[in-house]
Amino acid sequence: MGFLNIEVEGDCLSVIRNLKENRGEQSVIGAYIHNICASCVIFQNCAFHHVQKHINGDAHALAIEVLKRNEATYLVGDVPTYTLNAVEVDRR
Repeated sequence: MGFLNIEVEGDCLSVIRNLKENRGEQSVIGAYIHNICASCVIFQNCAFHHVQKHINGDAHALAIEVLKRNEATYLVGDVPTYTLNAVEVDRR
């Protein structure tokens, strides 16, 4: 895709902490933490940031819709039409 740097935002502080410290062996989601951290090696910089839940509304709306549709979604250059309403609400 050509990305060199990525920033990942999430509203679950414990997950973000585990990602930043590359630990999660004792966690129920430890395998996911390990896979995400292992995927970061292809980037020059991979940063994880905690955000408040209300700031993460667009990502939540996208995740819910993707689960309903049982599809994989990659956001490269565009936003799916079903998330545009959430984006407009955030802009206000």
